[in-house]
Amino acid sequence: MTRAVVWLAVAMLLVACETPSSRAAPKPATPQSIILQPGDLPGMHRCDTSGEVTAVLNLEKIRKSPAYDMNATEWEQWKRQGAIAASFAVYGRTAADCAAASGSTTGAPQGGLVVGLVVQFRDTNGAALNYRRDSTLMGLGPRDIRFIELAGGTTTFGQATGLGADSALGSAQVAGADYFVARWQNRGFQSEFIGYDMAFEDADNAVKDVNRRILRA
Repeated sequence: MTRAVVWLAVAMLLVACETPSSRAAPKPATPQSIILQPGDLPGMHRCDTSGEVTAVLNLEKIRKSPAYDMNATEWEQWKRQGAIAASFAVYGRTAADCAAASGSTTGAPQGGLVVGLVVQFRDTNGAALNYRRDSTLMGLGPRDIRFIELAGGTTTFGQATGLGADSALGSAQVAGADYFVARWQNRGFQSEFIGYDMAFEDADNAVKDVNRRILRA
């Protein structure tokens, strides 16, 4: 018997002797693992206003953000409706875009901006019920789709979006800037997405990346 065959036999024996408990169990999906990742948005950088919603709210409180009271109140309402965790992500093409998103400077972002939110519920039913309540959190919600409609943009709802029955997509050009909005509920997660001044295809691909991670959860 050659040395290569011996090593192959040993390897096969080790695999056969493995017990289910000895194999690493997959980590459960969380809003942090599902939310927008750097690979979803080539050329964009994660802003420091991103993180778990509780941490983002704490930062808003420290900085005395005018949005804090509303955001904190809404998060408490979502928790009463079954939310157990949430992650908020902001991506900009430049540091100036991130600064504009944080409110530390005036004016609109110049190089593109993406904001995403993923909220996990105790179960799928809770996520579906909350989506249909049209609740708002961290400034994201159904009014974003209404903005697209009022701007004369294109909207798609339900299964036609490719994101499930409880979903909506919208895109429009306003004052020379492209807007892309997506909101949907899949399994035990509700997600919100806004893309500002970025190509439709790039925004659409990022949303699909997030949804693929939900479907693998």
